[in-house]
Amino acid sequence: MLGHHRHFLLTICATAALFYSIYCVRWQYAFETFLDNLRITFDDFPPVYAEALNNSVSRHEQPTDFDYSSTFTQVQIPRIIHYIWFKDLYHGRKGATDIPSVGSQSPELCRQHNPSYEIQVWNATRARDFLEAEHEWFLPTYDGYRYPIQRIDALKYFILYHYGGIYMDLDIACRRPLDPLLDFPAWFPEASPLGVNNDLMACTKRHLIMKRMIQSLAKHDRYLLFPYITIFWSTGPQFTSNVLREWYKSRSKEQVAARARGKHKALETFVILPQVFYSEEYTFFGHSPGGTWHGSDVAMVLCHTFRGNSLLC
Repeated sequence: MLGHHRHFLLTICATAALFYSIYCVRWQYAFETFLDNLRITFDDFPPVYAEALNNSVSRHEQPTDFDYSSTFTQVQIPRIIHYIWFKDLYHGRKGATDIPSVGSQSPELCRQHNPSYEIQVWNATRARDFLEAEHEWFLPTYDGYRYPIQRIDALKYFILYHYGGIYMDLDIACRRPLDPLLDFPAWFPEASPLGVNNDLMACTKRHLIMKRMIQSLAKHDRYLLFPYITIFWSTGPQFTSNVLREWYKSRSKEQVAARARGKHKALETFVILPQVFYSEEYTFFGHSPGGTWHGSDVAMVLCHTFRGNSLLC
């Protein structure tokens, strides 16, 4: 009798787990379809720029002679590029954590392609002063993070919410002028295989989706046994994707409808930077190996944790 009862309970649990898995898969599929509908396309650029970009690709060169200043006169995202570098982030680890040569070139490369942009490099002291002055309520969570890289991730969302602009990790560099990507209220780069990344993001000042990001950090602050999983879910790309998924559940219909009507540039919407703009021909950004959190990223995060390098391995 006891064995029969146990078998019945196991069957119920297995059935419930199966239905829950199907539910999760359906939600994920619906969310990915939602993101697909928000991808930036060439139709989102002014026709004169789209033509110049395609012509430059056919000639295997950059459209250096294009008049950006007269084409992109009014943009939504401020012309600010933010980087974060915390020197000696892991005080107990041996070895220096100065910006490596590949990282130190990124701000200068972006300045060359975007001479009118403001370049901001945030260090630990400046970050702390900023949070104390503007977002003191978050300091208990900020100070309580188990892994220093979580503080860097969290800071990204606060900087973008407060100032607007483009955030990029130091292993990302500009390959073209970025003005064509500024006429959107916010965008996130498409990740492979699912969701979005948080190594490169942009938005207007005080954008609502970024407000939701900073308001969601505390409730996602959970220790999940392993460094990679904890960082990934609490502040990293999975956190970003989860907040966008919550947004999808509450506002997907109005956002997709706005996209269909060509009204996706309204203040409360966001778009997705597709991987075609990471391709060799069309990319706006250069990305060195090891800068993503998927696939080989486990090694990267372990490198963060055990080698003492705060952004790059």
